[in-house]
Amino acid sequence: MISNMTELQKCVYDIFCTFRNICDLLGIKYYLMGGTLLGTVRHQGFIPWDDDIDVGIMREEYDVFLTKAQQLLPEYYFLQTYKTDPGYPLGIAKIRDSRTTFIESQLNKLSINHGVYIDVFPLDYYPEISTKQILLDFKRNIYKYRIRQQLHFEDGKHSKIAEAVASVLGKLISLKYPNVSDAVDARDRLYSGMPKSRLIANYYGAWKKKEIVPADWYGEGVPLTFEGVVVRAPKEYKKWLEQVYGNYMELPPVEKRVSHHNIDVIDIKNPYTMYF
Repeated sequence: MISNMTELQKCVYDIFCTFRNICDLLGIKYYLMGGTLLGTVRHQGFIPWDDDIDVGIMREEYDVFLTKAQQLLPEYYFLQTYKTDPGYPLGIAKIRDSRTTFIESQLNKLSINHGVYIDVFPLDYYPEISTKQILLDFKRNIYKYRIRQQLHFEDGKHSKIAEAVASVLGKLISLKYPNVSDAVDARDRLYSGMPKSRLIANYYGAWKKKEIVPADWYGEGVPLTFEGVVVRAPKEYKKWLEQVYGNYMELPPVEKRVSHHNIDVIDIKNPYTMYF
């Protein structure tokens, strides 16, 4: 472990090491994603101003992980999904440290586990035919407008017109999906049911279509070093990083070297239940 990690990074790192050990035990291949992959290549660990870890698992093995991981986790770690934590409206899994607090602004109204976490993304196939891509995007938007009703957005982040449209569409779609969990489940079944193709998508990723890449870019993965431990990266991680970030070895301007999370409360010493 690198000694200059922040207390938050150390907490996240500990969760990741447990995740990594469980994947090894179950024979599951994971891949570093997003800023975690970027930090590994550019900084050999965390991006100094970053505070999370993102990993991806191919859907078939992701489902195995969700089935078996909780019983292998310490009792203070919670495998959070929309099935294990009613009210959690996201399609990705998180491993949370229930002894801590990390309340994000978008989720601050929800009665869910708000511990410090790592993100575990399912990786699914993406259609190669343009007409099927258009149909998929249409269906994705239907679910998005319903699910976003559960999220809290800061005033001014979206235009009033966009907010009004989203509100109307969300109310209309709620007639079919009165429970948001039904919409979350339907969207996840849409993604997991995509037929096999030569493209892989991280549908829940922050970089949207930039995270649609040839399947062979992942492959068996290659070893890299993150904070002193050996981890798995996509086979073509340089191509992946270039597609998502462009000149990924160039540092951003100083004013952009900040965490991308909007956080209400961070407390490493006390559980989130103290705040609800």
